[in-house]
Amino acid sequence: MTEREAKPDRRPCLILHGLGGGPYELQPLTEAVAASGREVRAPVLPGHDGPGPAMPSSSWPDWTRCAEAWYDDTASETAPAAVVGFSTGAMIALHLASRRKVDRLILLAPFLAIRHTSRLPFQPVSLLRVLARWTPEIPRRGPAVRDPEMRRWASSLDRFRTFNLHAAVSALEFIEEVKPLIAAVDAPVLIVQGRLDSVVEPSGAAWLHGRLTTARSRLIELPRSDHLVALDKDRESLIDAVLAFLDEPPA
Repeated sequence: MTEREAKPDRRPCLILHGLGGGPYELQPLTEAVAASGREVRAPVLPGHDGPGPAMPSSSWPDWTRCAEAWYDDTASETAPAAVVGFSTGAMIALHLASRRKVDRLILLAPFLAIRHTSRLPFQPVSLLRVLARWTPEIPRRGPAVRDPEMRRWASSLDRFRTFNLHAAVSALEFIEEVKPLIAAVDAPVLIVQGRLDSVVEPSGAAWLHGRLTTARSRLIELPRSDHLVALDKDRESLIDAVLAFLDEPPA
């Protein structure tokens, strides 16, 4: 990673990881933002701090309450913070922006739908609710990264070997909670989506971009990246785009 000049007068940044993951999912980006001179906070969501190897159950009210508390500790009335959210963390960031004045939002691979479920004759959440009653834990798949070295690295940091279906159901229910709030978001927004995403439906990023009313919103697609965009083959392009977006002056 190339060195980037630090400027200590920049506003703070809260970084939120995805469902079943942890801050490691965004580590190259987190390090670059910190190196730019910003105060960075990248906490662990409730239900993601162990113990392992079985992922505990947690729900979106747990995540959003903590995100608001973290934001209040990070930002101030005169210096609102930027918020970066990945996957379900992107939906938490949108929810937060509907309740707090944020400096700007960076939404990475926002979780608006599971990949390849749009043609199903039923809602995936209905099936998952039934499965969760009988089999609350399922084996965890490997990291969704096309870069072999980063896939091995991420695998070594995965805390859990299972995925909790109750938490997955809550994440899907949370999408429906957030959708009505999208039009009210007035902070500048950058959306970054990998075209090869095998976890969330990539078209969701364009859908989200089309429903934001803020004039300062943009969508970037990464041609070689899977779901974990901050770790994958286009990560340097992502980092450059995020740092440039964070450096843009206020409207």
